[in-house]
Amino acid sequence: MTTFDVRTAYLIVALLYVALPAFTWIVLAPQRRQAVGLWCGGGLITGGAFLLLGAQGTPSNLYSHALANLFLVFGFLTRIQALRLDLGIAWRRDRVILAALAFVGVYEVLLQLSPNEGFRVGVVSLSYVVRIWLIFYLVGLAWRISIVEKSPSAGWIARAYFVVGIAVLLRQLHVMTGASGQDVAAPGIDMLFVSLSFVLASVVGHIGYVGLALDRSMRREIDTATTLARDEVSRRLGGKIAHLDRQRSLGTMAASLGHELNQPLTAILISAQVARRGILAERFDAAQVTEFLDKIVASTQRASQIIERIRGFIRPTAELREPVDLFKALAEVRALVADEVKTRSVSFFMPTVPAHILVQGDPVQLSQVILNVVRNALDALADTPRREIHVSLHQLQDRAVLRIRDTGPGLRPDLLAQVGTPFFTTKSTGLGMGLSIAKSIVEQFAGTLAIRNADDGGTLVELNFPVLEARRVPVSEEMQ
Repeated sequence: MTTFDVRTAYLIVALLYVALPAFTWIVLAPQRRQAVGLWCGGGLITGGAFLLLGAQGTPSNLYSHALANLFLVFGFLTRIQALRLDLGIAWRRDRVILAALAFVGVYEVLLQLSPNEGFRVGVVSLSYVVRIWLIFYLVGLAWRISIVEKSPSAGWIARAYFVVGIAVLLRQLHVMTGASGQDVAAPGIDMLFVSLSFVLASVVGHIGYVGLALDRSMRREIDTATTLARDEVSRRLGGKIAHLDRQRSLGTMAASLGHELNQPLTAILISAQVARRGILAERFDAAQVTEFLDKIVASTQRASQIIERIRGFIRPTAELREPVDLFKALAEVRALVADEVKTRSVSFFMPTVPAHILVQGDPVQLSQVILNVVRNALDALADTPRREIHVSLHQLQDRAVLRIRDTGPGLRPDLLAQVGTPFFTTKSTGLGMGLSIAKSIVEQFAGTLAIRNADDGGTLVELNFPVLEARRVPVSEEMQ
């Protein structure tokens, strides 16, 4: 019958602990993080320890050789550090090195100064306790990762090193009870169990770590893809909601827009009828006919501009990022609500001098934001005797600041924090989405939208954007 050779088993374990870390390092080449390097390095160091034990004669004790002892302890500490790094609780590197050196140094000194065999056995037993604790601490970290990350691979690492811990613990119990001697080179069932457990740990541990790393990589890719998909859905949904909000806004203003469009159409009809009667009665000469035709052309152009403005505002748009003249956008919104402003007897104050301040954004979406704020101001003035909207536009260093203030009753302090949140509204017929959409649009272009009560009454809405270019800055207002 062939006798079990412990040193041959050590060499097999050493070979596995050299080859498998190299395999792990190659497989995980695309994601060579510090934790991967520590795990592979710890395996190589452990392999070096078993190589010393298997190739340099038979020591009287498994851990009596100082260098092999240092390698074993440092190998486990390094792999523990790899798992702690994965959990975000890494030790300081210098403390890991000092702990390994201190343990081996104290162990060797006590071993050399042992006054008798009993004391020597006690020192060896205490060192076993420390090493067993390191093994089970590694098991605990791996199991914690398996729970936190729901990783079967980390679970298998924990199980493999749990077997190692049990094997070493049983070996020490055999020594303490006298069932086995301290000579770890002697054949025995306990040493066979220890050797096989390290073979298992070397294979399962490194293959498991590869699986753990690949699990993380796949999870990161899935999370990234999910985030991108969620952002894309959110962007599309946000664009759709914004489009519907523009339709709702124009639907609310339909009567005012119809009246505004009716004016040039009526002028066209009247001019055409007068010109027709004059031509039939032969009372108009060429100059008079030309004058009426010019009026018809001008009224037609006016109607065309109104229709194009409405179409441009209501049509769905892809996200654009281009220079937008805030004053021009403000003027277009002012034109959209001009008839409603007149019907409600509201005084609308705008900058005296056009302030052509350019910001980065989508012209349609920024017009939607301004329109929403202006219409909220108009609604706030419904039951107030003083009906005014004041607009200012200026540049503060590298920021464009557009302020729209009404002279309404303002907002109750307890409602200010909720204004602009989805589905919150102070209107009986409101949906609570207008200002929420406006805020998301403004933030999309690195801007801010702030709402507060003005010092002299009413509500003040401030839009703030990064400036691309500023050509003129107004200093006063005029009534329009």
